[in-house]
Amino acid sequence: MIKILIGILRFIGRRFTGLHRGVQLGILTSFFGITAFAAYSGAQFMSYVENDPQFCKSCHTMVKAWDRWATSEHSKVQCHACHESSPIDSAEQIVKYTMNRPDEVRKHAIVSDEACEKCHESNDPRWPQIADTAGHKVHFEEQNLACTKCHALTVHRFATPAEICLACHADQKVKMTKMAERYCLDCHNYLAENSPLRPTRQTCLDCHEKQENSKVTWPSDAPMRFLCSQCHQPHKQEKSSVQCLNCHKDQQTKGLHAGKTHNATPCESCHKPHEWKITSRDNCTLCHTERKNHNVGTVCQSCHDFKGKQT
Repeated sequence: MIKILIGILRFIGRRFTGLHRGVQLGILTSFFGITAFAAYSGAQFMSYVENDPQFCKSCHTMVKAWDRWATSEHSKVQCHACHESSPIDSAEQIVKYTMNRPDEVRKHAIVSDEACEKCHESNDPRWPQIADTAGHKVHFEEQNLACTKCHALTVHRFATPAEICLACHADQKVKMTKMAERYCLDCHNYLAENSPLRPTRQTCLDCHEKQENSKVTWPSDAPMRFLCSQCHQPHKQEKSSVQCLNCHKDQQTKGLHAGKTHNATPCESCHKPHEWKITSRDNCTLCHTERKNHNVGTVCQSCHDFKGKQT
């Protein structure tokens, strides 16, 4: 560029050698003024094209996409920070939209994983950092899924919609009516750091603690201390009923459990869910009402054996 300017100056010097010095100065001043204006205008135009989202909005088909972007999490991010393209590709897009005037937005600006990583794996506190999160470790690192697979179901809406999980996990649809109303990420903590993507026992308890109609009581001496999913499987069961005999099948043949009436009675009729240990006569007298005053103060199983031989 400098060589070109020097060449132009030499040309002007030879061409206008015979002119009055004031005229020469005027010509040079005009030349530099025009050159400076052109350079400034060019720089402003390039900045507008490359950095100003209003340029993208100037295409009539981009209004809806622009409005979505303007109210999204990325509204402070310039378009080309995510949609990277070469000057040639950008020029081609301008020509196509100017000449062809399409009626809808067609696929024209790829977002690479690298563009997302620039912010979301940068340790910049302004952006959610995903490198150590449970969901991204599984889907992004292990399965090598592109970011846009989950985050671009609709143009410029980056928060994942509830149905996006079912696009791949259709066989994992929740069958329990109440739980089916919840978002997958309510149980599967996608953004938890250094944590399993599957819900833990505490995940379930924390959620049920907040719900008036489904609070879980769990005494400190309750025997069950394993994952809730060992008994409750919302992706397989339509109701939250527990299949106790999957683990306690041998109890059907022991003591009073083997009796015809008890054997046909659902376990939770006598064993209160999550407590299970029977510590009160009330569990028995709910059915055996005629025995309410029989040996009052004594727990029934102290005489009536459910674990071994009937007494």
